[in-house]
Amino acid sequence: MIDPKINNRSKPTHSAQQESLIKGNAAIARADDALQTRAYELYELRGRTDGRAEEDWYQAEVDLREAANT
Repeated sequence: MIDPKINNRSKPTHSAQQESLIKGNAAIARADDALQTRAYELYELRGRTDGRAEEDWYQAEVDLREAANT
């Protein structure tokens, strides 16, 4: 009989390189979320005027880089 208290399935293990990639991907996702949020804030500050999405995205990148360096 199999004892249900014992889990014979091994948990997947990640190498140090895989762990680094996982953490890096999470950081990229957070940065992308921050960029989207800031670009949308800029869009709203301009009165939701269409046609300047690329400009808003670039400005969001600049703003976030400046904030990171302070």
